[in-house]
Amino acid sequence: MKKKFPLACLLCFLTSFSQENSTQRIAYKEAANELVQATYYYADNSQVVERKGFFNRDGELHGTWISYDTEGNKTVIAHYKNGKKHGTWTYFNKDNTRTKVHYNDNKIVSVNESGKRVN
Repeated sequence: MKKKFPLACLLCFLTSFSQENSTQRIAYKEAANELVQATYYYADNSQVVERKGFFNRDGELHGTWISYDTEGNKTVIAHYKNGKKHGTWTYFNKDNTRTKVHYNDNKIVSVNESGKRVN
């Protein structure tokens, strides 16, 4: 019961937050290790996923978050550790290049751009 109470509180908090922005549909689902999975849908099309990822029991971003454009293509793969940017983030650019930014505790460690087209 002690472990379920913080998770229940988090779900109540997230549900009340989602009601403030009533134009965007957000779905929550309990996941392993006291995480809550959140899926955000575009406001103008509640069937298309905008981003999805996890919150820890303290309501902080945690683990992998993936963002999509309106066509369903990935735009960013991000990683968080207890609310802070951590690990390698991959940005999918419109010119078919990828930018990888490595974070450690919210600080940029390195940036690498790959896949550039040659004309």
